[in-house]
Amino acid sequence: MFCNFVSMKISIINSKVLTLTVFMAVAFTAWSEKPKAEKGKLVVKNGDFTDLSGLQEMPNAWHAGLPNGWSGLLSDSSNVWGDGTGNIIANVSTMSQVSPKFVAFTQEVGMVSASSEVTLTFEVSEPWRNMEFQLGAAIYDAVTDVPLAQGDFTKPGTYSVKVDIVPSGTRVKIGFWASMGSTPGIDNVKIESKPLK
Repeated sequence: MFCNFVSMKISIINSKVLTLTVFMAVAFTAWSEKPKAEKGKLVVKNGDFTDLSGLQEMPNAWHAGLPNGWSGLLSDSSNVWGDGTGNIIANVSTMSQVSPKFVAFTQEVGMVSASSEVTLTFEVSEPWRNMEFQLGAAIYDAVTDVPLAQGDFTKPGTYSVKVDIVPSGTRVKIGFWASMGSTPGIDNVKIESKPLK
């Protein structure tokens, strides 16, 4: 009887080890089949601002609310604008502020899984008032909110901000802001990471 009890106990232990092994194999397979975006690739969600779901339609092709995927200040109804050709532009001045408290128009874009060069690219315009403007843009450590690189832009065009070395495991955030009184717009926001060799 003692032998039967011992063999039953060993069989239960073996069964638990087998169950745990199968569970770990299934979990590893599920992880390894995750899309690359979840395994270290940085991605800007709604970087062209064409996803208007959840925004309130306003007169003159404007939309109120924060675009999907983005965070910022919500103090105006002139947040996102369609130029009539299908192109959508975000009005940074209504979704950010520099004083009294600094609030950028931001999005967390993921985590680098290896030390990488990270480049933020975007288009800048001012289609509403045809006035001078000043746009700030930055790549941040998303945990500390410390800028890793930043720049100021005063003319329409396509620009980029680059960080030469972002350490492995860093969560990355991008941000934009407008200086007081100016109304820059952004569009086609993209991020790229290249692992360092």
